[in-house]
Formats: sequence, C-alpha cells, structure tokens
Amino acid sequence: MGFINKTWERVIALTAAGALAMVAGCTSTSPTDSSSGSGGEIDTSAVLKFASAGPLRDLDPALQTSYGAWGYLFLVWDRLTMLDKDDKVVPGLAKEWNFVENGSVLELKLRDDVKFHDGTPFDAEAVKANIERGKTLQGSTLKSDLADIETVEVANPTTVRLKLVKGKGVQLPASFTGTAGMMVSPKAIKDGVDIKTKPGTAGSGPYIATELVPQEKLVLKRADSYWDPNVGRLGGIELQRVPDAAARLNGLQSGQIDLAPLSSATEIATVQKIVTPGSGLQKHEVKFKNLVGIYLRANKGDVSKLEVRQAIAHAVDPAAISALFSGTCTPTRQVVPETDPSRVPNYTYPFEFSVDKAKALVQQAGGAKVTVTFAAGTNAEQPANVVQASLRAVGIDATLNPVPNTENEPRFIAGDFELMVGTSWSPKADPAATVNTYLLNTYKLAANPSLIEAKAAEAANPMLSMDKRAPLYQDIWKTTLEQVWFLPLCNQTIANVAKSNVVGIDNIPMSNIGIWDLRNIAVKK
Repeated sequence: MGFINKTWERVIALTAAGALAMVAGCTSTSPTDSSSGSGGEIDTSAVLKFASAGPLRDLDPALQTSYGAWGYLFLVWDRLTMLDKDDKVVPGLAKEWNFVENGSVLELKLRDDVKFHDGTPFDAEAVKANIERGKTLQGSTLKSDLADIETVEVANPTTVRLKLVKGKGVQLPASFTGTAGMMVSPKAIKDGVDIKTKPGTAGSGPYIATELVPQEKLVLKRADSYWDPNVGRLGGIELQRVPDAAARLNGLQSGQIDLAPLSSATEIATVQKIVTPGSGLQKHEVKFKNLVGIYLRANKGDVSKLEVRQAIAHAVDPAAISALFSGTCTPTRQVVPETDPSRVPNYTYPFEFSVDKAKALVQQAGGAKVTVTFAAGTNAEQPANVVQASLRAVGIDATLNPVPNTENEPRFIAGDFELMVGTSWSPKADPAATVNTYLLNTYKLAANPSLIEAKAAEAANPMLSMDKRAPLYQDIWKTTLEQVWFLPLCNQTIANVAKSNVVGIDNIPMSNIGIWDLRNIAVKK
C-alpha cells in the first residue's frame, strides 16, 4: 500500500472511559522464546535488517507529517501509553491513568525507574515539557492531538494532571500511544539537541539512533539497562526504506533482509508460494484495519447532490474491488472493524450493488460528472479504474485523475478534489478519534456537521462508559453511510514475512494499520 501523507488524529483506543486505570506488570526475562512457535536461545548480539515502504524524513515526534514513519520512532522514543497486538491500550511510561473531577482532569501515574539515555530522570516535569512543546512548537503536527489539554500540572514527580477542555479528551490515553505520547529528554530540548536528525541519547526507548539517512535508512543500537527487560533484545536494528515490494521480496529470499511487511495482492500471492517448509522463511498474515474506499466531498461539484452520491454507492461492487486483490481484500459495508465496540450490530447497508438503481438515481439527478482522484502507483490505482468503469456504466461521466502519492491526501483535505479512491481510512479503536479525523476535523467529510455534532460531543464525554458511548457512535456511522460521505469497500490482508529464526512476528503492534512496533522482535541463535 502507499504510505499515508497526513497528520493522524492519533491512533488507537481507549477501551473504557470514566474511571479507567491501567496497571503495568512485567515478567522476568527468559533466555528462550517461543512466541513464534518454537523455543531457542535469543541472540542478544544480532542486528536485524528490516525493510518497509514507510517514509523516513526525520525523528522528531512533533514534526511527523505521516504516521507511516512512526515505526522508526517507536524504537527511539518511549510513549506514555502503548498498544498491544490486540489493539488494547497498555501502560508505557504511564503506569495508570484516570479521569477525575467529573472528567475535567486526566491524571497520569508515572514510572519512577526510567531515565533518558542522557541521564535525565523521566518524571512529571518531563511530561509537562513535552506536551507544552507539542502544543507550541512551530510546525508541530501534534497541536490537534493535544488541543483538548488546557494546562499541565505537576502534582509530584510521579503524578501529572492534565486539565481538559470541558467534555473532551476521552481519546487522549489512546492518542498517547503515538507521537503525542513520545517523550524527549527535557535537557535535550533545552540544550537545542538536533532531535530531527541526531537525537543521540535524547530518548529513553529500547534503542538509540546512531545514523539517519533521510528517506533511506535508520541504524539503531541497543540501549543498555532498558527498564523493560522483555523488549529491546537485539544488538541493533538497521531499518531500510525500500518502497519497491519486489525488492523487499528479493531481499527476503536472498537473506539480505530479515523482516519485511508486504500487502498487495501480488505480494501476498507470492508470499504464499515462497513461504513453504524448508524455505527458511515464515509469515504471519494480518487483516488490515485500513479500508479501501471512496472519499466524497459532499459539498463540491455534482457529488453535492445526494442522489449522485447514492448512485455512486449503488454503482460500485465491493466484490469487484476484492477480486483485484485476489480475494484478499474482504468486502465490508461498515467504517469500523468487527472488534470495534461502536460497530453497528446487524446493519443492513442501504445502497446494495444495483446498476438499475444507480442509473435511475443518475437520471433523477439530471446526469452527473465526476473526477476520480487516486494516488498513482499505489494500491488505490486499480480500484480507481474499476470505480471509473462502474460509474460510466450507470451514466456518470467519470474521468481519472492520477496524482503523486505525496499529494493526493493533502490536496483532498484542502478541498481540491470531489472524489478520491484511497486506502487510508484507518479506524481508531477509540471512535472519538475516528470522528475527529475523518468527519469533523482534518478530512471534514461531514458536509453537514449539524447532523452529527451533538452526538459526537455527547459521546466524547470522558465520564461516559463505552457502553453508553457506543450507540451514539453507531448513529454517527449510520449517518455517514446514509449521507455517503464515505463509501467503504474492503479490508486488505497484509503479511509480515521473516527469516525462520526471527522471533515475534506475530506480536508486532500496529502492523494492522500499516506501521509496526518492533520492540518485541528478537532473533534466535
């Protein structure tokens, strides 16, 4: 898949609101590991060679314009909270968290045994310094993530209190699993360390950056005495940016690459052929949470007419899109996955595939003309061609508009395009972030925000349980689908492929959204 050029309203999930608390627990280190199916002694001197298509501009958490780069940063910067492989928010530098004072304050209890690699203690002052930097730094891409925080109060060295905008902030524990929760040494910030390209010992993560070549590679070495003995078990990691999937496959087969993610239908089919007993390779397939779908700017051009959007919804057959991916893109008619508590139960999509109904709606609208924009050379290209043909088949004058992968998302967000076929709808496990990212902010797909704003505001109350929030979000998803602000089509399958001695490829958090947290990876002798 093409990497995603946008600021994410960040990630993944708060499993329950209100009096939520998560408590850390670590087990002892073992000289063997069986997480990939067989035991063996871990080689703590091994240097893993990893390759992906993710962008790699710099290492400053506050300046990332694409969440595709997060995988590089996860290894350098610890986060306040983290995500496990099941998309659950778990403790990181914050041991537990609670919404207190009727949801007006988010209180974090911090670890007391962590130091940045430059010797600076991690404490509440460090959290305050990082949040304030993210909110004020020129060019910071964290401002929207941290907008619900009014002030940061240091109660004591291990307790920080975030005063929140009234009725908001429910998604913050989830947001802290991404760049918004990454902690940089306050000393490094004060001393003007080059956090972008030469952060050195400014982090507290399991590895230390020793070399960065933008858009090419990042070289890491293991950090001594890391606070969690169960991660960071490699001597080092060399992360290479290899956009060409065939080159990644060849590297795996030749032994030059130890681990790589692959996603297109051709790649998956090849993986299924080459990963066989005795091949020296292993794979772990993951259902992608990102959706292949159609974004509609419902206040622009002919797609501003509801009848035209409904015709588009009737005209495109998800099965035809899935066929492009050799059946590895599972058709779906909802905007969040089965595991999301806000998914609409027993939902019947109102616009089933029907050429006749689509034609009738086009005639009712007096005809229609649309431009189908997509990122050239990505997994959106073939679906866009099918969408164009499908629209033409029902009487819509549809033309293709290929644009560079670096332009399609930002320009759609800016309002340049009326319709875009993309693979970047990435549901956050906390639905508040999904609504903020795609409907009300960033993408602003809700052409008539008044249809959902009241429910979104009510559902974002930190004191409500998920049981009470979920029905409100279900109504928002129904409105989104009925108004055809977004047309979901299918979920791809991705595969993490590695040499047989690599441990933990079934435990790579966030790989189901196209990025990867390699902190659990190890290599057997």
